[in-house]
Amino acid sequence: MAHALVLGGTRGLGREVVKFFSAAGHKISVIGRREPPAADHDISGVKHWIADLGPDAKIDATLDAIVKAHGPINYLVFCQRYRGSEDPWKGEIDVSLTLTKAVMEAAQERFDPAGDKAVVMVSSVFGDFVGEGQAVSYHVGKAGMNQMMRYYAVNLGRKGIRVNAVTPITFLKEESKEFYLKNEPLHNLYKKIIPLGRMATSADSTQAIAFLCSPQSSFINGQNLYVDGGLSLVWPETLARSLTSL
Repeated sequence: MAHALVLGGTRGLGREVVKFFSAAGHKISVIGRREPPAADHDISGVKHWIADLGPDAKIDATLDAIVKAHGPINYLVFCQRYRGSEDPWKGEIDVSLTLTKAVMEAAQERFDPAGDKAVVMVSSVFGDFVGEGQAVSYHVGKAGMNQMMRYYAVNLGRKGIRVNAVTPITFLKEESKEFYLKNEPLHNLYKKIIPLGRMATSADSTQAIAFLCSPQSSFINGQNLYVDGGLSLVWPETLARSLTSL
């Protein structure tokens, strides 16, 4: 039975990852800044830790308590996002970069010395591309996270810890599924531009994360796995022509 630690596991993709790990029989520790939905307390094998791991947080103490409760870590998944209303630059850098680095540095000696070991960072297409709807801080935070992933993949590889990233595109999740399904023109647009002919779901990214957090990915290290149905392969000019019929 593996022990998975998930940061940001109380909503969105993180919550789906927690449920998937539970169904697989893992022990799961979830760190979040708020109480999880009441139903999450009934998910088998899960223990929630309410903690704001800001710059002054005692991360070592939190990780010690987690290891004491569930044993050494096998899998570490970063799903946290900055959702505050204060300075977005400081908030995004703190959450995406400073927190990720601090937990990586503190957690690396708390991995299971004999078991399978892996880290997955959930990134974004805005780490590689520039798009609307997100501030420069989000673009820079995700780009920095991608490079941090590569750094730790090289420097923790000798300890048997694989470090990879998953980059989803817009996907149907519990919080937004109804919006896309009711907006037929928008939904149809995604189906038209994505080579696989459908929108992504939270299950698509969850299964990619689960694969990277398993012995089946034992020689995959330092990679950013795009879960986009092939959309990133389409040349923008071709895409524009197909949408405008020119």
